[in-house]
Amino acid sequence: MAKLAAYRAKRDFTKTSEPKGTASRRRGAAFVVQKHDASRLHYDFRLELDGVLRSWAVAKGPSLVRGEKRLAVQVEDHPLEYGDYEGTIPEGQYGGGTVLLWDQGTWEPEGDPQEGLDKGRLTFRLNGEKLKGAWHLVRMAKRPREHQESWLLIKADDAYARSEDEPDILEEAPLSVKTERSLEEIAPRRAAESRSKPRAASKKAAPAKAEQPARRSARNKAPTAGEVEVAGVRLTHPDRVLWEDQGLTKQELAEFYLTIADRLLPHLVDRPLTLVRCPGGAQKKCFVQRHSWAGMSDAIHRTMIPDNSGKQEALTVRDIQGVIALVQSGVLEMHVWGATLADLERPDRLIFDFDPGEGVEWPRVIEGAFSVRERLKRLELESFVKTTGGKGLHVVVPLKPRAPWSEALAFTREIAEAMAADEPDRYTTTSVKQEREGRIFIDYLRNNREASAVAPYSTRSRPGAPVATPVTWEELSPDLKPNGFTVENLGSRLHSLKRDPWAEIRAVDQVLPGQSRKKRKSRKT
Repeated sequence: MAKLAAYRAKRDFTKTSEPKGTASRRRGAAFVVQKHDASRLHYDFRLELDGVLRSWAVAKGPSLVRGEKRLAVQVEDHPLEYGDYEGTIPEGQYGGGTVLLWDQGTWEPEGDPQEGLDKGRLTFRLNGEKLKGAWHLVRMAKRPREHQESWLLIKADDAYARSEDEPDILEEAPLSVKTERSLEEIAPRRAAESRSKPRAASKKAAPAKAEQPARRSARNKAPTAGEVEVAGVRLTHPDRVLWEDQGLTKQELAEFYLTIADRLLPHLVDRPLTLVRCPGGAQKKCFVQRHSWAGMSDAIHRTMIPDNSGKQEALTVRDIQGVIALVQSGVLEMHVWGATLADLERPDRLIFDFDPGEGVEWPRVIEGAFSVRERLKRLELESFVKTTGGKGLHVVVPLKPRAPWSEALAFTREIAEAMAADEPDRYTTTSVKQEREGRIFIDYLRNNREASAVAPYSTRSRPGAPVATPVTWEELSPDLKPNGFTVENLGSRLHSLKRDPWAEIRAVDQVLPGQSRKKRKSRKT
């Protein structure tokens, strides 16, 4: 009982719902992290050892960024029963506030854990739902009058570590692994009161909910207060504004994609994705995401595909539910490969990206698109065009997947370099900013295997909520702006069209010059 004496002395169990607990003789290896909204928001990191949960209060929470040090103050041991605790500790009681079970799993020490703690350096591996891989706890030198030991919680450099540019796991997956609730949902009254008070640590609402195999998919659960369903997918914080200048909300974006699903999905389904996520909206921090994240919906599919180093994970969607799940996760841009999962090594679409430098007028971008179209025509290749929602245009060449990526890149490079050689004052194939001023950068490098381009009908994380939009060659004129189609007006455009501008793109039967239209026969082994 002595192990829990400090824990019990600080609590009145007639007032708090926290477990009184007992020290156990079992030899387990559980770990938990609890998000604790007390006088200050922090995270309680706990490792099972010798029948109790050894505990540290991590002020800023754990970080997946390799080498980043997070202060962890060691506190009293907690009973094992505390590892399942989630609820509200009454005000006036020790640690008064809301407790959310943020992560749980098992841990494995490197060497003798007690020896590591005694020496002030414990290395271990976590296998949780959110935290994985190798970690270090390193004790700091004790300062005068310091009663509690201060440690540093550090993520080791391994496959689970992230760079500073990648998303913060705390913002990415803020919800409970036990109940899939937020702090606000666990204690709505307290959360409402605390939002009106200044807080040392900001809490950004993040887009994704943690899902566990043992639980039902979020798509099959009835929405609770503050949630809605779109196409059977739950949206939390549906009124969150994603484009402040438009007042456009998460729910409105999901409903927009639902209304244009027939146009969007043929260009998106089963193509590896590169995503731009902006959990707080287009005006806040955005980041690129290529691989799965904690709490990602099962409507977004993971596939292991070969790469130079072995295998890597690719994300795809198969239906509109997958798209809306991306919206739930704060995705404002969807970029796709020029190949599908059915044949990743041979592209079925090539792209010439016309990106104007400073001082280039829009009519000159249009002239560039028509110029490459004529060159392709002379090679008996049909092409299509779309606005990008940015400043430029994409000219797209559909192909039967016969040529490997190396030949596709060589072909597009040859055409781009020829245009730059013929009219060097107009075009360049150099991405260096200084050399692009007054010229159009023809980006042919999008025709590499793992490169991507914004998908037709995807929004862009730019002012006005623009949409990358297929158009006919006949529509391409100075009156048509590259960012003129938006979430607000695209529906009217599609309704007024008599025919899809890209209706024939999938039916085009063409290959690169020198390639046979007949499908290769596999060799017999």
